[in-house]
Amino acid sequence: MSIASAKHKTTAARLPDLDRQIAKAQTVLRQLRDLVEDLDDRRSLARAKQRKAGKPGANWAAVKKELGFEF
Repeated sequence: MSIASAKHKTTAARLPDLDRQIAKAQTVLRQLRDLVEDLDDRRSLARAKQRKAGKPGANWAAVKKELGFEF
């Protein structure tokens, strides 16, 4: 067996391991993206609450009537 064919077999044997690592990295990145989106949503909510602090809320009866939710 030549060195070139032995090297090729070694590289081919590593491909499934590399594919597994890539799949795991994609999963981790997807989870990280979801976490960052959740944190961004929480930050937006906290800012909105801070802006509205001390201000009167919506008149829910008027909102329901306007949207047609009168039961």
